[in-house]
Amino acid sequence: MELILVRHGETEYNRADLFRGRVDLPLNERGRLQAEAAGRRLSGLSFEGFYSSPLLRAVETAQHIAAPHRGKVTTLDEFIDVDYGLWSGKGVEEIREAWPEEFRLWVEDPGKVIFPGGESLTEVRVRLERGLDELKSKHRGRVLLVGHKVVNRLLLCIILGLDTSGFWKLEQDNGAINTIRWEDTRGWVLVRMNDVSHLEGLGSLPQRT
Repeated sequence: MELILVRHGETEYNRADLFRGRVDLPLNERGRLQAEAAGRRLSGLSFEGFYSSPLLRAVETAQHIAAPHRGKVTTLDEFIDVDYGLWSGKGVEEIREAWPEEFRLWVEDPGKVIFPGGESLTEVRVRLERGLDELKSKHRGRVLLVGHKVVNRLLLCIILGLDTSGFWKLEQDNGAINTIRWEDTRGWVLVRMNDVSHLEGLGSLPQRT
């Protein structure tokens, strides 16, 4: 099985560097261009299935990629973005001031943080592992999965055998493509990570969240 893992295109919350989580946001114009560029980049491949998080920004990105193949996108709840709880929609400085200890953990040891009114990365990781196993049991060929920054970083931690403390060492830009392969002798193998070469000229913004 080969998994093409893509991060959704840009939203206005990405531009403003706000915590997104379960806030259901559409792509902005640049995000649509990024999704279309990913679709062109992947148009020459064949796919057994097209999957995404149920949030709109991921679904829209997956639809742009599936369109050249006339594919239907199936949403999977296991891959929905992290529930940031009370942090959702807020900026870094506001969160740092209101929840200093939780924010310190988020920066220094993300595996230990529980977002106020939300979930922990440990909980997210458990459901992602379940979702990966389900995809692997259903497919032998190539599938698309469009996720989120936190989701994709945790998926890569799982693939590489890293604990959640490695979360910040893995970057995932808007519209980035990753290639992951299951091999019976080696298990999950990371073939390509955070490839944004197809986005040249579209621009992007660095994000801390």
